[in-house]
Amino acid sequence: MRFTRDVREDDDRADEIEDESLEDYAQDRRIKLANPKGGRKMPVLTRRELQDRIQELEAENEDLQSRLDEISDIIGDNDDNEETDEDTDNEGDDQGEE
Repeated sequence: MRFTRDVREDDDRADEIEDESLEDYAQDRRIKLANPKGGRKMPVLTRRELQDRIQELEAENEDLQSRLDEISDIIGDNDDNEETDEDTDNEGDDQGEE
C-alpha cells in the first residue's frame, strides 16, 4: 500500500488495497495462505501472573548471582595462594642467577 501511495503516487489504488482483506488480496494475487499445523500456542497470562513470574525470575537471578560470587571468592582465594607460591619460587630463582 505504501509503495502504491508513495512511489506510484496512486492514492485511490492505495486506499483500495488498504480496505481489502488479507484473504481477498491473496486470492486476487493467486497466493495460497496456510497456517502451519501443530503450532505451539503460548498461554495468555494476566498482568498479575506476569509480575509474579518476574519476581520469581529476579529471585532466581539473585540466588544464582550469590552462587557465582561464592565461586569467585573460592577461585580468587586459590589464585592468590598460587601467585604467592609462584612469587616465592621466582624469588629463589632470581637470587641464584645473579
